[in-house]
Amino acid sequence: MQNYARLGTFGILALIVLRIGIGWHFYMEGVAKVKSGDFSSVGFLKSAQGPLREKFQSMIWDNEGSLRLDQAKMNGLFVQAANRAAAHFDFTEDQNVELNAMVSQFAGLDSEGKEYVGLLNEIFDDHAVEIDKYNESAERVETMKESGTWTGVESLRGQLVSVQAERAKLVEPALDAIDGLWNDYERELNAMASPEQYAAAKYFDFKRPGEGELSASKIDSIIPIFDMVVGILLMVGLLTPLAGWAAALFLLGVVLSQMPGYPGTTPTYFQAIEALACVVVATTDSGRYAGLDFIPWSIWNRGKAAPAA
Repeated sequence: MQNYARLGTFGILALIVLRIGIGWHFYMEGVAKVKSGDFSSVGFLKSAQGPLREKFQSMIWDNEGSLRLDQAKMNGLFVQAANRAAAHFDFTEDQNVELNAMVSQFAGLDSEGKEYVGLLNEIFDDHAVEIDKYNESAERVETMKESGTWTGVESLRGQLVSVQAERAKLVEPALDAIDGLWNDYERELNAMASPEQYAAAKYFDFKRPGEGELSASKIDSIIPIFDMVVGILLMVGLLTPLAGWAAALFLLGVVLSQMPGYPGTTPTYFQAIEALACVVVATTDSGRYAGLDFIPWSIWNRGKAAPAA
């Protein structure tokens, strides 16, 4: 009896091309993220819409800006970070004097303890109007979210999404500036250590309070490597089922972040189609064809008796 499940030559060639094509796409995406040097998943997570919106956005540290827009708390964090850095590197008296001068350029109170000074507080001054509007609208948005009318009716749900997006745009420049200053401050604290101190104590991390294990910053460090590894495995046909399913699940996450049919979502047809293609690659043993998976497959099947005619 003829086996109609067997693949022909063109079918095998199609699988090889599909596997290598998807692998090339993932690899180049990873390379582009590494080369840019400023890849961030925050924009992707912030734009999530649908029932899983809060799950995705919970990965963003201080997503609502409640901490970063609190001037007193932020100044306190900057000063505390300097104290921790001094203990971390075991600064000398001269270094502590230099450290205090540097801190005053970034944050803290003036010599009389009355007014905030430094670059951090210049940001608060420059964006004071927008921050006030943002804080004033917080109660209104919370009331809308708790109302069954605004969340249950599709058209009103779309309006709620628009209101939240417009509100977030008010303080986006301020939050971006604070994030940039946070990173600059961390670099300055590490730069103050001597080579010997740095070698002994290693890098000082200006930690973000309450940041979870699966946060945007950690995702940012994983995704470029993930993309390149998956891409290489698919291109050379090694561990193809594992790489194919990993790619498919990753793309499924992208699709779920923009739940189809939900107001305000961005179409994710391309990602959905590529995810299905990844499932095909993962389930057809495509790594055996012009791929390194042929080696373990041939060893496994060596010595097996050929089926009777």
